[in-house]
Amino acid sequence: MDLLNKIFGRSERNQRTLEDLKVYLTQRYDLLKLELMEKSSQILSMILSIIIVLVCALAVLIYLSSALISWLTIALNAGWAYTIVCGIFILIIVFILMTKDKLFINPLIRKFSRILYSKEYEAMEAEIVEEKGGEHE
Repeated sequence: MDLLNKIFGRSERNQRTLEDLKVYLTQRYDLLKLELMEKSSQILSMILSIIIVLVCALAVLIYLSSALISWLTIALNAGWAYTIVCGIFILIIVFILMTKDKLFINPLIRKFSRILYSKEYEAMEAEIVEEKGGEHE
């Protein structure tokens, strides 16, 4: 019977291996869930902080433009004050559009890649530092 069980059925060793495989896969799945939760919380906190900074920057921009308009209205008339402030905003928009990759897109991609691929990114940075022969930031 034991010989037939070894030939046609599962042996005790195969059953242990199968149980170990189930435990391993369960643990890998739990690890994946934990890593996903960690990375998603980091991304969410980064997005929320960006939104908070943008809202605060918008409030500062509104108050500064109001102050500039008030000051220019005293020095010039109201029409010129609004025109000058509008021209400043147009220059700011053109500057941002011309440098959007350097100012926004590249840093965001770098930050997301550090969050999502932290182990691979650290290994890549270590290789770059070794090639340059310098210190890492």
